[in-house]
Amino acid sequence: MKQPASRSKLSRRDFLRVSGLTTLALGVVACAPAAPAGQPAASSGGQAAAPATAATELRWVTNHASIEIPGFEKIAQGFSEKNPNIKVNLLNIPDGNDFLNAINTQGVGGQLPDIFYTRTFDVVPFASKGWTTNLQPLVDRDAAEVNVKDFWPAEVEQMTYEGSLYALPYDFSNIGIVYNKSILDEVGVPAPTGDWTWSEMFDVAAKLVKKDGDKTTRWGMAVYPWSWVWIGILYANGGKLFSEDNKQCIINSKENQETFEFFVKQRLAGVYPEGGALPQGVDPFASGLVAMGFEGSWATQGRRESIGDKFPFDVTYFPKGSTGKRAISAAGGAWGIAANSKATEQAWAFNKFLTSTDSTNKLISEPVRSIPSRQSSVPAWNKAASAANASPKSVHIFADQMTDAWAQPFPAFWKDFDVAWTNRIVPMLNGGEGADTDVAGVLTQFQDEVNTIIKQSGA
Repeated sequence: MKQPASRSKLSRRDFLRVSGLTTLALGVVACAPAAPAGQPAASSGGQAAAPATAATELRWVTNHASIEIPGFEKIAQGFSEKNPNIKVNLLNIPDGNDFLNAINTQGVGGQLPDIFYTRTFDVVPFASKGWTTNLQPLVDRDAAEVNVKDFWPAEVEQMTYEGSLYALPYDFSNIGIVYNKSILDEVGVPAPTGDWTWSEMFDVAAKLVKKDGDKTTRWGMAVYPWSWVWIGILYANGGKLFSEDNKQCIINSKENQETFEFFVKQRLAGVYPEGGALPQGVDPFASGLVAMGFEGSWATQGRRESIGDKFPFDVTYFPKGSTGKRAISAAGGAWGIAANSKATEQAWAFNKFLTSTDSTNKLISEPVRSIPSRQSSVPAWNKAASAANASPKSVHIFADQMTDAWAQPFPAFWKDFDVAWTNRIVPMLNGGEGADTDVAGVLTQFQDEVNTIIKQSGA
């Protein structure tokens, strides 16, 4: 999931992103009317007043790498073949900054596309602004077809606002641990089973560090500092970011202080690299500069392409926290229907088609993108991922651990929270010149700042 423009961290879609801005528009531009002139507006219950048989054009806007667009085109074509009175016009905006700027501008102006991509980070913010349609009446009406129980429970939570679903899911992502098998063999460390704690994992990582005098030439671990990844890490150690109602930041707890102090200690000991220690533009794992690292479920194909046959590698489960539980951070992509759409019923028909098991298999499982949103599509994903007979062999772990995924909606103020996290928490984790290692002090300042953000947001 590519991060919003105000975020400085690397996102999951940055791994897949192609250079340049390639926009695909099939017969329509983003600011075009949402439906033919004179078509009735949708009713307040989420139902379209226009009959389903009326000729309709839907605007569909995505935010994906160009490699994914042929799949989207086939889905749109397949839907129109079954629904000849509904034409789907696809526009892809691959750059995350451009995409979010367009969505925010059109949201304010009431000109959002009929159906558009929304990360689970953004479902609650968009719904709270009244930009997206409450899908719950439609989900209840078509319960057997939608089959919500087939979606990952944690993603359902993240797509829910005030007890109602406001999106249908596309994919879901979580984090495992990737390791270089050649380096482990070189040092004489057995391959991990994944039944380990954070302390045990970093004990292994410390053995994989390599130095030439005082200079580190290989680190044992690479760590993602992204805020959504840390939700699970903190939770598994008995800590939380927010209260249950998301109305208060409670990060400055004893449990969270201990967790951050543990990671800072590993950085200061040289187990994972300081900010600026790695060369720019170099993949640290593929180049052998780190022996293990956090790994996104979306990275399987990218890793295979970047590493090739240079060395064998595999993935294993995220470590367990001090609570004995493996609380996994997860976030995903989804599809929302604009509240301003004049073709809600037709957009709903397309959303159901787009998120069906068959479409999910074609878009996610068969090309081995991130974890499919439907549990019924996981066998197809595992089969496709293992069919190549290539590293990593243990790709099934991503789906296996999804049942432990953190389940709480991202709050409406998430974007501002994430900016504050990037400014205060990321430097503490990453280190580098001038980084503050006073964990308690940083958490105190950060909690105060976020609670001010929450108060100002009216949450």
